[in-house]
Amino acid sequence: MSGRVAVVGAGALGLLATKVFIEDGWTVTTYESRDYIGGLWKDSDDSTISVHATTIFNSSKYRAAMSDFPFADNDDDYPTAAQLHEYLERYARHFELLPSIKVGTKVLNIKRDGEGWQLVARKTSTGETLTEHFDKVCIATGSFNTPRWPTLEGLDRYHGRVLHSIDFHRSEDFKDQNVLIVGMHATAQDVTNSLSENAKHVYLSHRGGLLLLPRYIEDGTVFDSSVNVGVTFVMAWMTRKLPALWNWMVDKILQKASMKAFPVIPEAWGLSPAPSCAVSTPLMADTLWPHLSSEFAEPVPPINRILGPRSIELANGRVLEDIDSIIYCTGYHFSIPDGLVTEDIHPYPGNSLGQPPNLYRNIFPLHPDQSICKSLAYLGHAAITFPGFVQHELIAMAISQVFLGNSPLPSYKAMLNWRTVNLAERQAMIARYNPREGSTFYPVLLNFGDHLQWLDKTAGTGLYSNLSFPLFNLRAWRLWWQDKELYSLCLKGLFTPVLWRLFETGKRRAMPRADCRSMIVRENERSQEQKMRRIASKKLL
Repeated sequence: MSGRVAVVGAGALGLLATKVFIEDGWTVTTYESRDYIGGLWKDSDDSTISVHATTIFNSSKYRAAMSDFPFADNDDDYPTAAQLHEYLERYARHFELLPSIKVGTKVLNIKRDGEGWQLVARKTSTGETLTEHFDKVCIATGSFNTPRWPTLEGLDRYHGRVLHSIDFHRSEDFKDQNVLIVGMHATAQDVTNSLSENAKHVYLSHRGGLLLLPRYIEDGTVFDSSVNVGVTFVMAWMTRKLPALWNWMVDKILQKASMKAFPVIPEAWGLSPAPSCAVSTPLMADTLWPHLSSEFAEPVPPINRILGPRSIELANGRVLEDIDSIIYCTGYHFSIPDGLVTEDIHPYPGNSLGQPPNLYRNIFPLHPDQSICKSLAYLGHAAITFPGFVQHELIAMAISQVFLGNSPLPSYKAMLNWRTVNLAERQAMIARYNPREGSTFYPVLLNFGDHLQWLDKTAGTGLYSNLSFPLFNLRAWRLWWQDKELYSLCLKGLFTPVLWRLFETGKRRAMPRADCRSMIVRENERSQEQKMRRIASKKLL
């Protein structure tokens, strides 16, 4: 037996971490403060972050799934919030995770105790306090915890309702209202879609520059299916060696896709020019577009000041009258719940909200005591532009291998040097592309190629060693010789998350080759079936 691991949080990240640790031989106890699993993916009516009933996932189900548990055939191509929560519940039942999870149990404090960790938790129903000890701890509470509240001049003069999207639950509360939404991205899209059932008009106040993308490309396939393993390896190499050229190429490709999908975007909306995708995440805008086209939702400039009880002046001098409610869709600071860990190992010490976390690889504490670094880890504070949950599953695999001692961490000096380089790269990106403060150039974003290759090596997936540079790779030639169909699907087919379970390396657990091959073939078939259905539906219109 490997030892005892505590996982804090049973949302998507906590569930996949629980599963990874169990399959690696750990005894796992997972704590969840809510009375249910699935975290923010269950639409809730309290003041905790959650999806809205109208939320649609931005990754297709063919790329979004865990590595060994595909979405169901009857799930939408882009799963709804309800389907995602059901998927997570099925995942937990299928892998028998529920006995390891204590719902309704809030972790209050985690502190070093000898060579292990003392965890204090409280049952939310009874107030009973529990104290337990663990060898390792993985904090998987997610990254969004603290709402952003930009300052609006003259807000004290306003007499309407003001709330953050974290407290938006019922569109009926806004029946026949004029609503001003502060922000124009994914959450604003969800809230606008919900308000369309009851509100009179919605204004989307934004600071300019947003690229709108479709969920489907011209041939009917889902947008994220075109990036196969071969393209991913090219992307990884270029983001390390020629990042400026790669970013220029991506901007051009995505701008072309945007213009094809949304050819008539009024200049008055102020969406062009959009910032580089290197520092600003495009919006998958299929849900918002009908509301923009119908003029129910109207993009407007930033707010200059509040003039009176229901009057708001915009940056261009226009005054909006009869504004009944203001909803902040301004996102969240990356953080962890208060009180979990002491300041010397806190990923956001002091007033560092909005800054990259004080973590090696945005995962492990930057601490001179190596025993602390190798026994405490954070999920959700490292990210790359890669679709779905699997990148976080890979991080959980890497964490487990570090905890087991199979993948060593570098020295404290080397870890500090990594962070110095990471911060320098980020500052260079800021200087080159000038992102707006609070934009979607999140402080947890890492260099794509460097991070992906580190994950592959640390988790031990074998994808790079078996498939990269195939013309000069003996392992790739061996796969081609043994199974040409599988070889072709791996490099040129759908980059299904199942591929991360294909190769045995002695680290993370691989699937049996026959089962894995069968699942890869089936996922490619399902992707092609989806394309045919899409083409057929367009012909019938």
